[in-house]
Amino acid sequence: MDIGIIARRYARALLLFACENGHETLVYEQAQQLLFQYNELPEFRHTIENPMVSRTEKIKLLHNATAGADTCEELTKFFYLLLEKRREKLLAFILHSFLFLYRKKKKIRQGKLVTAMPLPEETLNELKTLILKRYRGRTVEFKTKVDPGIIGGGILEIGYWRIDASIAGQLKRVKKQFIEKNRRIV
Repeated sequence: MDIGIIARRYARALLLFACENGHETLVYEQAQQLLFQYNELPEFRHTIENPMVSRTEKIKLLHNATAGADTCEELTKFFYLLLEKRREKLLAFILHSFLFLYRKKKKIRQGKLVTAMPLPEETLNELKTLILKRYRGRTVEFKTKVDPGIIGGGILEIGYWRIDASIAGQLKRVKKQFIEKNRRIV
């Protein structure tokens, strides 16, 4: 069976289970934490996927990666189910699918803002307000990143929408125009 199909089924089941119990937001937040740990710590990933590590050790590790003793019951039961069915190698795929389904259900768009310097909080709030006007009825989650390589300005990405107002981007466009003009002259 296809990994994507299996991951989507487990993710859909987790979302339905969390919604039935009214803890979908908590499960979403903890799934984000777990996926971050899974992607950032290769040792964590290898330990979870290692068949020689006991189930109790894996459960402890998964609890510590989310919120320690405050891991929600739905996620704990889900961990047990994954380990029982020996699907721990699909954990990242399942979590990605769960996050996608949750965002789709709650109408959440993801945004990314790259700037040359950290922006003040008030500027970020103004930007979020402008974006929320564009996406009426939707929530926008922002990730901010500081990249001095763009020299100045910023790059805003939301879904398929991208605004490149960086100085590095402008320089690339000007360079491209000069190259095109010079080709016509020669």
